[in-house]
Amino acid sequence: MRKNNNVLWVSISILILIVGMSLTGCSKMQTRINLMGESDHWRGELDTTVTNERTENGEYTIFYKKDNLEDIQNYKININEGRITRKEDGGLASNSIKFPITRTRGSQVSRNEDQTIVIEWTDMNGNNFEENFILREK
Repeated sequence: MRKNNNVLWVSISILILIVGMSLTGCSKMQTRINLMGESDHWRGELDTTVTNERTENGEYTIFYKKDNLEDIQNYKININEGRITRKEDGGLASNSIKFPITRTRGSQVSRNEDQTIVIEWTDMNGNNFEENFILREK
């Protein structure tokens, strides 16, 4: 009889351990989101990881697709109707502009949500341009 009790306790202990490990694994659900899009002069990407639908860590990267960086004198980038904006008076230092994302209280990105990018800029001759594009799941 004593041997049966030991087997029963070992079986219950293993079952509790398996259930505990399963619940712990589910408590930290991570979703990686990668969206891309482009226009004639610009290309954008969002690469972020959302944990438990609450925290988010990632980055928007906007790339200027042409070689003539000196042609961009002033620019304004607007992401999602003003959620994120950047305005620079001056030229581009490189082909890429990065927007880091770190949130600990609620993610603003959803896998099903397209991201709208609007870029306005002025060239060396004072001509104004505007292009927009949508970042979508690739």
